[in-house]
Amino acid sequence: MAASATAALVGGLVGCSAAAGEDGPVTLTFWDHSGNPTRAETYEALIEEFEAANEGITVDFLTLPSDSAFEKIQTSLASGEAPDISSLSGTFLAPLTAQEALLPLDEQFAGSPLAEQIDPALIDVMRQDARDGGLYALPYTLTNGLFWYRTDLWSDAGYPDGPATWDDFYAGAAELTDADAGQYGFAMRGGAGGVFQFLQAMYAQSGVETLFDEQGVSTIDDPANVEAFEQYVGLYDTATSQADLGYGYPEMVAAFGSGSAATLQHNLGSYPEHEAALPGQFAAVPLPESSDGSRVVIADPIPSFAIYEQSEHPEEAWAFLQFMLSESSNGALNETIGQIPSNLESRSADWLTASQSVSAASDWIEGDSVTILSAPTHLPDYGTIMRNELEPELQRVLLGELAPADFLTLWADKMTEAQQAYLEQG
Repeated sequence: MAASATAALVGGLVGCSAAAGEDGPVTLTFWDHSGNPTRAETYEALIEEFEAANEGITVDFLTLPSDSAFEKIQTSLASGEAPDISSLSGTFLAPLTAQEALLPLDEQFAGSPLAEQIDPALIDVMRQDARDGGLYALPYTLTNGLFWYRTDLWSDAGYPDGPATWDDFYAGAAELTDADAGQYGFAMRGGAGGVFQFLQAMYAQSGVETLFDEQGVSTIDDPANVEAFEQYVGLYDTATSQADLGYGYPEMVAAFGSGSAATLQHNLGSYPEHEAALPGQFAAVPLPESSDGSRVVIADPIPSFAIYEQSEHPEEAWAFLQFMLSESSNGALNETIGQIPSNLESRSADWLTASQSVSAASDWIEGDSVTILSAPTHLPDYGTIMRNELEPELQRVLLGELAPADFLTLWADKMTEAQQAYLEQG
């Protein structure tokens, strides 16, 4: 990025209102990585509000398919046609900062009202994911893993509180399965994005409290994890359909919404789809604690907004980013997706306390007995390992072509290699 552009941004507006550029009207490009149609509707409404308050600035919005968003961003960078601003999955930030693809935001953030409003713990995560400790993105939400369940079906099966323990989960999923009738106890994410959900469930059930030991060796193949993973894998084609092998997010949610699956594992973000399909017929419970009472939570990678170095309109992009993270906008977005806002002032809204799922998730991660682990998104290769290298191998496990313990050893070796390389680089 040219020095003059950087200077314009550093000295630019700190409010949420901006005029058009000196050369006339400005068009910003904004991409959403989630592929979520409900979220897209809220983005479009917020964009309309921003444009009305900022004459001469137009925002060109595009929502990307979630399973190919990172690749599309990479293609845009290579061709010199990156968006001005986009949302990022938590796994995108480390590789994009390693590529120097994102604009540093430290000085702008320090001079903005957002510095007193955005949850500082989430800002710390943003800095941890950048090797130089800089701030290249700002978080917009927080969530963690849950079981969404059909309240009527689980109650009829004798579990009025849903899968409150791991024993309840496995027994109930089996009891609620009638393959001949096309009814299954669980919708498993065996395809795109599934590896992380297995990771969350495995550590929650095992109670293993660290992802790496002091030498940077992964704990993924800890014997307690192997035992938990084997039991979870055993649900495939016994309490799930065979089609679950290829389920990504849309297929998994559709199975739950259609009534063919009584339970699924995801986070707070799928709430709008469940509410649209099953109003009043579902609820959420956190992933249960381990058999010894340990409560281990691997938090979902923190999504964020970032401005790209290739942007020709950094000042206007910063104004839009600030608008999106304001109390009103951040609250509106998180109410739509049913998650916890990053703006602390947005967390006092009535909808948060009224939401069963948000209350369940936020209550679960409070207290001294909880161990909260952050996914190792600081590793530049983390996303590639999880998506490209491990997803095909996980499917081999589900098909019985690879032993669960061997898969975990493979996974642990990859994470150990990446972590130790990271530590060696200082």
